[in-house]
Amino acid sequence: MRYTSLLPICIVILAACASKNIAPPLPADANQFAATKSPVPSAAAAAAPTRVAPSATPAPPTAMPPTAVADQYRAWMEEARIRHPYSESVDQMWDLMLCESSGKPDLVAGPYHGLFQYAQETWQGDWNPYRDQPILDPQAQIFATAKAWHDGHQSWWGCYRG
Repeated sequence: MRYTSLLPICIVILAACASKNIAPPLPADANQFAATKSPVPSAAAAAAPTRVAPSATPAPPTAMPPTAVADQYRAWMEEARIRHPYSESVDQMWDLMLCESSGKPDLVAGPYHGLFQYAQETWQGDWNPYRDQPILDPQAQIFATAKAWHDGHQSWWGCYRG
């Protein structure tokens, strides 16, 4: 049997295995997110936010998300900034995300989870109108971070550069 006839089969098998490690495509319509997420919390609930523990040692950005994912993250950041206006630029939020997680939505580092490295207790806080979504949901983390910044909680992140 010739080994050259096995090469295409091996390539197909390897490609199929590798594709299982890639995150599923993110929804393209952030408006759909708004229609399916929980409503904004009451003023009383928003008054007592839970703090995010700053990262012990901010890591420098080490990687970029794939282009299509990066474009989606930026689009969500723009929409989140419209929904929860904050004074910083989207580029500052982008830089924070890269510093906290290198853009990896499924990153878990000790007690911290996701793009912006939230602790479970913080994520479940009354301040967060997206707390009913999984903590590793990148869209929910982007919108929750915009809400936290809107509320003035930029100091929650060790990587924040104001």
